[in-house]
Order: sequence, then structure tokens, then C-alpha cells
Amino acid sequence: MGYTQPEQWHEHYARGERFRAVTDTERALLETHLRPAAAATALDVGCGLGELALHLCQMGYTVDAVDYAESAISLATAAAPADAKVHFLHHDIERDSLSALPHATYDLITFRLAYAFMTNRTWLLNRLREHLRPGGAVCIITPLAGSVAADRRGIALAEEDITLTTAGWRTAERFDADDLLFLVLREPRTAATTCADKGRPAPQALAGAGVIVTDAQDRVLLGWSVRRGVWELPGVH
Repeated sequence: MGYTQPEQWHEHYARGERFRAVTDTERALLETHLRPAAAATALDVGCGLGELALHLCQMGYTVDAVDYAESAISLATAAAPADAKVHFLHHDIERDSLSALPHATYDLITFRLAYAFMTNRTWLLNRLREHLRPGGAVCIITPLAGSVAADRRGIALAEEDITLTTAGWRTAERFDADDLLFLVLREPRTAATTCADKGRPAPQALAGAGVIVTDAQDRVLLGWSVRRGVWELPGVH
């Protein structure tokens, strides 16, 4: 897929290139399904030049708009009205700490034409939903793979991707937005897990050790036990 690295996106915007403008259909869907009833905060991920972020501000949200392309943030900041309640932030949502975001929690998290470019979507969405306030929503606006040319499938999501995305939510509403999918996710739920009982250990004159290994993204290293057929923490004795 094209323009997947920060420097490539930086060059994309620096050359004056743009993205598909927000349509009236998208605005109508936002107004119908996501207009806040009171003061609310929104996080716009992959904000680009800030068109969606500014519209969310007009709807009544205080908006944190993030993008890992420095040129996009500079241009969006320069073009935004002085009184707009939008904070544009140069931030890599997959690699930078979420604690660096201006707000700890949000009423709305949006991805417009950005979600397909995420390298680890399931992990990212699971992390971000921890920062979603009760009653909040995630909105993903994306092309579907069936609606784009074969050589541009990288900018779109396939139906199996949508199935994985919606699996962790109690409510997933789908709408058509001028050949884009407008997806609204509410009420995150915990995925079912199964555990294997190793049984009572037999006494033996050995010392054992278990290890928990994590990376910078807080993922836990597990190993597959061929003998027991389960995922487990590393251990030795």
C-alpha cells in the first residue's frame, strides 16, 4: 500500500496533496448518530489536514486531532480558526505513548480514511477503547475492498477485517456514506477466553521460574506448548 511511513505521509501533504473531502452524507450521519448532548471530547486519529476535526468541533466536541505526518499537523494548525476548540498534535498513535494524549478519556474516537493504514488494528483498537468513556463510540469511515481497484486494496478494508473489528463490541452499526462504510461501534466487551488446568504439581526437588516478557506496546510474550496444546508464559526448571 502507498504512503504508509511517516516520512511518506509528510511528503504527501508537503507537496500539497489532499484526500477526499468530507461529504454531506458523512456530515448528516455524524449529526444523526454522534452529535453530543452535552460538552464532550473527541479524538480524531489520522486527522490529516483537519477537516473532520473542525466539523466535530462545530458539532460541539472539544477535539484532539493527531497525525504522524508533521506537515499535516503544521498545515492543519495554520488553517484552523483561532477560536476552534481543536488541538492538533504530532503523534504516532501506534508507537507513541497514549499517556501523551491531552485527555485521558474520550466520548468519541474517529478514524476517517485512516484505519486501513494501521499496522496492528486489533491491538490498537483494544488499547484505545480503554480510553473511551462509558456511553462513548468509535467511528470508522473507510472504503471497502470491493469498491476499489485491485491495486488500491491497501487503502480499504475487506469484510473479514470488518468482522474482526466489530467482534469486540456489543453494538456495531453500518451505514453507506457515498461508497464509504460508516461504522459506529459502542459498548466494548471482553472477548471470551479459555484456560487449561495443568493439575496438581507433583513434589520434586527442582526450582522453577516463570517469566513475564513485555514490549514497548505492553504486549505479553507467550509460547505455544505442543505437549499441552495451550499458550503459556515462558518458564524453566
